[in-house]
Amino acid sequence: MSLLFYPYLNESGPENMATDLWLFEESNSTDPIFRHYGWEKEEITFGYGQDWNWVKKQKIVNSLKLTRRPTGGGIVKHGCDWTYMLILPQGHSSFLIPALDLYEKLHFLIGEVLENQGFTTSLMPCPSKGNKVKGIPGNCFLEPVGRDLMSEDGSSKLAGAAMKRTRKGILIQGTLDLSQFPNLDMKFFLGSFLDQLQNLIKEQTKVLEWPKNLEAIRTSYVEKFNSLSWQEKRKSF
Repeated sequence: MSLLFYPYLNESGPENMATDLWLFEESNSTDPIFRHYGWEKEEITFGYGQDWNWVKKQKIVNSLKLTRRPTGGGIVKHGCDWTYMLILPQGHSSFLIPALDLYEKLHFLIGEVLENQGFTTSLMPCPSKGNKVKGIPGNCFLEPVGRDLMSEDGSSKLAGAAMKRTRKGILIQGTLDLSQFPNLDMKFFLGSFLDQLQNLIKEQTKVLEWPKNLEAIRTSYVEKFNSLSWQEKRKSF
């Protein structure tokens, strides 16, 4: 088995979300899948469970394009971030890692990679039982949750992620705020991150190419993420 790695794409919000979900739902691979990607311009994604009417009124939106993610969590502004997707299929041993432990492990290894370039981080402590906040975060980076990646002093959030778990496996969509890391060597960062990820899931990376007809085979997914029915009510058509 291998960690399947797809090449970098720089696309719109609906295209990025469509590609992640298409890989998650249509791939029959029993291997974990990883990709990282960019954004054509500044955009907003928001969590699967968030209220559309509330989201579009938030100050951070500021007329930017909105796309509902297939995963949970809160509002995230993209365009100056490093965004990644990881799929752990049901048949792989990594699927058995408890969700909170997986969340922590991913942020811990990102923190280790950043520390190798001189950036010290910390992990957000989990709240005690009596202080747990119920509900969906609003603005992801202003409302950190337990095991998010934080600055050294814990005053600002650096990275977060959201998950979708089904019988097929686990879909993870994560982001790192690059605005807080001047002069970060992204080539070194990616190589080190993949090394750490290989150790976590105990697989070696195998580089794949995108299908030549990618745009055609993911068309229905792009239409879904562009549709008002999905944005407002999480409905496909």
